[in-house]
Amino acid sequence: MITCKLEPHRSGTYRGYIAMLATQEEYRGRGIATQLVRMAIDAMTARDADEIVLETEVSNTASLKLYERLGFIRSKRLHRYYLNGNAAFRLILYLKEGTALKRPEHGGHGVDGMHHDMRRMDEAEMYS
Repeated sequence: MITCKLEPHRSGTYRGYIAMLATQEEYRGRGIATQLVRMAIDAMTARDADEIVLETEVSNTASLKLYERLGFIRSKRLHRYYLNGNAAFRLILYLKEGTALKRPEHGGHGVDGMHHDMRRMDEAEMYS
């Protein structure tokens, strides 16, 4: 199962977010998680996403390998991110050239302080 969303970010980008990815233990090692993430990337790309982000625990080497194989890079380390006190890495996949150079805008979201099409904020994709 994968849960993700897509919405305007304060930087002016249209940002996808992978909130959760889970595969039942007996089905692991078959490429299912990779296929689910690729489907999510494809769905967000088709909806004009600029980038996709997620967080994963620093000790979750299987997750880090999976996402890095798909082109995600480590953006920052988030100390004590989880309720149990463990740290996380924020991972990001840039889908469009120049996205990494964008900075937060003042006075609102979107281009020139205008809001993006609000319909798009409500879009969420879930595959299982």
